Amino acid sequence: MNYYNILNLKKEPFSNSPEPEFLFQLPQHSDCLQKLELAVRLRRGINVVIGDIGTGKTTLCRKLIQGFSSTSADSTEIETHLLLDPAFDGAVEFLQTIALMLGIKDLNNCKSEWPLKERIKDYLFDKGVDEKRIVVLIIDEGQKIPENCLEILREFLNYETNKFKLLQIIIFAQKEFQTILKRKANLLDRVNILYHLQPLNFKQMRAMVNYRLSVARDFETAPSLFSFWGFTAMYLATGGYPRRVIFLCHHVVLKMIVRGRKRAGWFLVRSSVSEMATPLFRRLRWGLVSFLMMAVLGISISAMILQGRNADAYKKIATILVATAAPIAPATQATLIVPETKKVQPTGVAANSLSVQENKNQDVKMPDSIGKIPMTKRRTIWWTLHNIYGEVNPDIMNAVFTVNPRIKNKDMITEGSVITLPSIAADIKPINKGDVIVALKSGKDLETMYNIYRNNPDERKMPQLAFLSFWNKKEGMEFAIVIDKSFNNYNSAEVAVGKLPPVIAAKAKILTQWDADTVFFNRRMLRH
Repeated sequence: MNYYNILNLKKEPFSNSPEPEFLFQLPQHSDCLQKLELAVRLRRGINVVIGDIGTGKTTLCRKLIQGFSSTSADSTEIETHLLLDPAFDGAVEFLQTIALMLGIKDLNNCKSEWPLKERIKDYLFDKGVDEKRIVVLIIDEGQKIPENCLEILREFLNYETNKFKLLQIIIFAQKEFQTILKRKANLLDRVNILYHLQPLNFKQMRAMVNYRLSVARDFETAPSLFSFWGFTAMYLATGGYPRRVIFLCHHVVLKMIVRGRKRAGWFLVRSSVSEMATPLFRRLRWGLVSFLMMAVLGISISAMILQGRNADAYKKIATILVATAAPIAPATQATLIVPETKKVQPTGVAANSLSVQENKNQDVKMPDSIGKIPMTKRRTIWWTLHNIYGEVNPDIMNAVFTVNPRIKNKDMITEGSVITLPSIAADIKPINKGDVIVALKSGKDLETMYNIYRNNPDERKMPQLAFLSFWNKKEGMEFAIVIDKSFNNYNSAEVAVGKLPPVIAAKAKILTQWDADTVFFNRRMLRH
């Protein structure tokens, strides 16, 4: 049965294979991929990515390999080799496997470590120095590497010129590998990047599932297959681990087909979990959580009706129940809070234009786009949208691709392409009423300001920054690079300015208020 067509899907959204096209690049994934790519291109040596079972290491690994072969220039420059199972019986077997992977022939006389190492060293010098190629060895399931083989990897790092390492090593491993590394201090000291992958929080999990459904529909707009309560049940069962989420979603979709359902809620997801050989203690937890949720739901509805707050009841109940049902992992972004002054509704996506909805007092008019951004070699469309809009979801992606119809391949934007960014207003302000922020620089041109934001020359001495885009009737469109933190008072902001490099501090501005009609485009709250 091809169930994709029944649910208006064009391909399998929840396959258990590591399909790079379905990788939903959260900030930690994009950050990890960018750091690894930069480390390889700079030939820094060894890099390690550690994550628990099911956090997406293998998919990230495949995405990295795909990125290294995305253009003919990269394919010529970078040579990648993937080792899936490094559980070897001895050092000689390990060296023989590496030599065969590199394409070294005539190993009949290489029965010990030394001749094998010499053959590998000669190969790396030929490729790295004579042919000017980058040789990359990627090892998955790194926790299986025997310690004597780790010592060989350390020795490989000694194969170098005066400027760079000849072999680039990337290890993806489970958490226990960190303990192994601590015992190998001489190897740990040489690790260029040690990156830790975390499970998803509730918001990220929901965005990942909806993104996979969107890819499976070829980005055609359609409602999610899961309700809010379905997502809540999903998060309780999986803890936000991507592999568990995908596995559960697959079973839920099959159950939807059998029952003729178009949307999965709390009870459908819960029944799917129960049928997946769930341990007794988890079934008991489902019963307890269900009781607590119903109790909180009843109390919340009663209280809100008595207080005359029916309009906001559903939103507040959802917040209470997610907090009550399970300890959700900390979000990478701050909670979005609607300011008390004026609520700017999200703009609808039309075929020809995007506009802010009319409010009670006036019709806010602003440009259809906030500006244009050229795509450079180091710039990705996902990360650009995340920086400017504060998050990336199917609605934002659809809006961007609607005003950029010339983009045919959404997964690969060619260098030099100019992307028009539509005016998608946020439904929040990035700071709470009365808070103070510090702007390091502001300007009217999106491209100029964004280039300054992304090319900070002395990042180590700077606090974390955020990019704000906003518009009002008085000043028009404005862009500001601000410290990613809001302050309770003016004095606290002054202290933060005093810690900046003198050249930057001299031009910093402390902002204490905004015009009432200001429309923001970044929907992420500054840290408090």
